[in-house]
Order: sequence, then C-alpha cells, then structure tokens
Amino acid sequence: MINIYVQMLLIIIFWNSDCQIIPRIEECGLSCSQGIHCKSKPSSGIFNSFCHDAPASLPSMVLKSMKISTVMKCVQGSPCSLHLNIKGTLSLDENIRGLEICSLSLDTQQSQCTNVRFARKKSKMLNGKKVQVQFNCIEVNVAQHIYVTMKTVPNYCEVKLSQEYYVEAGKFDYNVDRARKIISVNVSNFLQDQDYYIRLCHKWFTCEDVGSFAVIKGKESLKSVSLKYSQLLPCLCIEGWLAIPDARRIQLCPFENGKYYTKVLWDNIVYNPATQTLAWEPACPVLVMVNLCRLMKSNDHCEDIQNSFKNSPEKVKYSRVDTHPRLCMK
Repeated sequence: MINIYVQMLLIIIFWNSDCQIIPRIEECGLSCSQGIHCKSKPSSGIFNSFCHDAPASLPSMVLKSMKISTVMKCVQGSPCSLHLNIKGTLSLDENIRGLEICSLSLDTQQSQCTNVRFARKKSKMLNGKKVQVQFNCIEVNVAQHIYVTMKTVPNYCEVKLSQEYYVEAGKFDYNVDRARKIISVNVSNFLQDQDYYIRLCHKWFTCEDVGSFAVIKGKESLKSVSLKYSQLLPCLCIEGWLAIPDARRIQLCPFENGKYYTKVLWDNIVYNPATQTLAWEPACPVLVMVNLCRLMKSNDHCEDIQNSFKNSPEKVKYSRVDTHPRLCMK
C-alpha cells in the first residue's frame, strides 16, 4: 500500500435554485389603488396593436415596475387552477384612457388580452398621481413560457412594459436521517390532480440520476417520500417536477456549501499495481490543480516532481508511477 498525502485546491461549481410558495386565491379579479374605480373586459388586442406618437406633455415614466407572479385559484369542490398575477404602476394622465394587458404563450402562440378602463372623472382629479393596477384572471398551465405586455390606451410608441415569465408550481422541504442514509422530502403547493416526481441526482452539467426516484400521487393525502442515498456529497441534489411533458424542474442542493461534505471527494484516489496507474476521479464537478511531489525528511516539505502538473475538471491520472513511500499527490 502507498501512503499518499493529499492537498487539493477544490473549486466547486454549482447551480442553486429557489423554490417559491404559491399564494392561493378564491376569486380572480382586477383592483386599482388610490380608490379609483376600474373595470376590465376581454380584448382581441388588434385595435390597440398600432402605436401613435406620444404627446409632448406625457411623462417619460408613465408606465413602470411591472411584476409577475403565479397564484393558485382554489374553489371548494373544483380542481385548483394557476393564474398570472400581474401588477403595474401607471401615472395618471389626461391623454391615457386605460391599459391593455396581454399574455402570449411562447409555446402555443395563443394570446389573451384585457382592457382596463378608469372612471374618467376620478382619474382627471388625480392627474399625475401613481396608481397600481393588479390583474390575476389570466389562466395558465404549469411549465408554460409566457410573454406579458402592458401598454397604454391609446397605444403610445415606446410606452410599454414587457417581460418573459415561466409558470411553475411545487415547493419541497427535506429532512436528513444520517443513521439510515435517508432523505425525507415533503412536497406542497402543486396542483391536486397532478402527480409529482422526486429524485436524487448529482449535479454536473445536468443532474445525473443516482437511482433514488419516487412518485407522489396528486390524489393522495400524503405528500412525502423517502429516498436512499449512499454519500452526502456537495453535488447531491433533490429534484422535483410535475408529471407533465416539458415541466420545469426545481432543484435543491442542500449540501453544496458544507466543508464536511467536500472531504468525501478526496476518497476516490486509487492505485492499480498491475498497470502502475495512480488516479483520482471526483464524484462531483471540481476544478483541481495537481502535482506529484516527494516528501522531504527534514521539514515535511513536499517538493514538486518536474513535469507532473495537471489541471483537470474531471479525472486526474498518472501512468508508470513508482511506488516509493514518500511519493505524494499534492
């Protein structure tokens, strides 16, 4: 056996993902701040598609800060449905009669538009004041890629807000049982009539399967599963997604920042006496700089062996290695 002293510089690269809680509503609708009465009606979007030059008196920031989120509409006795929650701020002006809010599915090219109109007398009295408009009646599906626009009515050129948005659902929490090597995962905030997939994977360029996989049935009351693992590695992630085509996947990598878990990466150093090969292959993606060196008796300094430097993102391998007891990998 060879006693190998190992010192490695590990730069571990991961992609972290957040999980957002989806608020629930019983009714969708339109609301406007400042006590302004506003109402909405469906629109084809055709009549407001051509823009006009804005009047010189119109403020440059008449529209700003559009925010989009997902809400879940749940009515007792009916399946829950997902809706876009769209908020935007408008500076009231005598040249503006209302807003047009449109959503375009980039997957199907289907669009939905709504016209928002303000009570004219009240809006004239508050000319120049900012009013926040909130609309959450556009129904969407999980995993949809949506393009949302907000324009003035009439449509003034270059007075427009737009944003791309991905619709997703699902949030999960976890608990680790180190004695039994089990990760328990609880899933919440996904559609009740949809199944949900959960698995453990190792995060490389993609998340590679490690064999632990489970299905949570949408109609079952219990929304938790237990997944077995072999090692708590920095790249071990929990991945979940709805059981529908092209669903976006949510990843949680809880062990990526722990120094304790990076020590396990150094265990995969193997010497093959038959081929005289010394190799190290990490279980997670790392950028590593390696040298072979000779441990000095006098001061425990390890002197680099010439032409042995390697810089590799994956496997490091040395051939025809002499089995000297003071040969080290640094």
